[in-house]
Amino acid sequence: DLCYNRREITMTEKEHQVFQGEYMPYIIRWGKLTCWLSIPLIFIPALALYIFYGAVPSAGGVITGFIALFSAMVAWYVVDPITLYPILHIPGMYMTYIAGNSKEIRAPAATAALSATDVQSGTEHGTIISAIAISVSIFISLAVMTAVALAGNFILSLLPEPVLAALNYLLPALFGAMCMQRIMMDYKSAFILLPCALLIRYLSTLGVFSVLPFGGGYAPILSCVVIGVLVAKALHGKMASRTGTEA
Repeated sequence: DLCYNRREITMTEKEHQVFQGEYMPYIIRWGKLTCWLSIPLIFIPALALYIFYGAVPSAGGVITGFIALFSAMVAWYVVDPITLYPILHIPGMYMTYIAGNSKEIRAPAATAALSATDVQSGTEHGTIISAIAISVSIFISLAVMTAVALAGNFILSLLPEPVLAALNYLLPALFGAMCMQRIMMDYKSAFILLPCALLIRYLSTLGVFSVLPFGGGYAPILSCVVIGVLVAKALHGKMASRTGTEA
């Protein structure tokens, strides 16, 4: 059994040896294996669409999707490991990057468990507590998603027609809420970028970008990303440099 002291939590020498010599090597070995195995498994839905329905995306569609996802997620590939590692630790990082929902579910679950047990994050005990909390949250998520997937059609059949019609606006409402959240975070950039995005959208409807390779479907998103970077640099670059100099 682990020896707990609410003020200063330490492991016995034997527990420390087991943790470093058996537990962590086991976690790292299987964590690496499962992460590498998950990479080809990610493509199973796409392969299923191709095999059973003959659905093949165009080159332009692939480029457009890549640019959209890459521009939205590339920063988090750097930020997430740095900010989440003190809470999730090595076992939690392996599980989280397979199961997903790192900031929405896994990190809050680990934080709540550490707080409830009064265990400090970054310690060997904290690593174990975080791993238990994250694994439980994953099982709960899988159970709930499986139940919803199996009963989804039945639940939808019980809903009245106005509610079903309203569900068509769910995705636009979600993106609208996300857009407003970003605007509130940086209204100065939004004051410039929002008209630019509307103009680019208008040009896209006129077919201005269709002369580009692969149909140019990726051009509106790429244009918005480039303009956004330039505007943010112009508005906040000097302020960041000034702050760094003063520090």
